Amino acid sequence: MSRPDAQTASLTMLAVTASIGVYTSLLPSLSEVRKATGDPVITNDVRMGEVAAAALAISIGLMASGMAGTPVPAMVAVVCAVGVTLMYESILSATPKEKK
Repeated sequence: MSRPDAQTASLTMLAVTASIGVYTSLLPSLSEVRKATGDPVITNDVRMGEVAAAALAISIGLMASGMAGTPVPAMVAVVCAVGVTLMYESILSATPKEKK
C-alpha cells in the first residue's frame, strides 16, 4: 500500500473540515437539539439541515477528489456526512417525545 501524497492528504483534510464546518453552520447545536423535547418544528429543521449539509459536504468531497485525481476525499466526505447525520439522528431519537 502506497503512502498518499501531500496533495491527496491536504484535499482529504479539506473535505473533513469542510464537512464538519457545513454541519455546524447549517444545523443547530447538539444541546439545542437535545433540549427541543420532540418539537416537530425543530425536528423538521434539523432534518432539512442534514440534507443540505450532506449535499454540500459530499459536493466538496467530489470537487476535492476531482482535484486530487483519487476518490479518497469523496469517500471521507461521505463517511463524515453519515457520521454527523447519525449523531444528530441519535440525539433526535433519544429526545423525549412528550414534555414533562
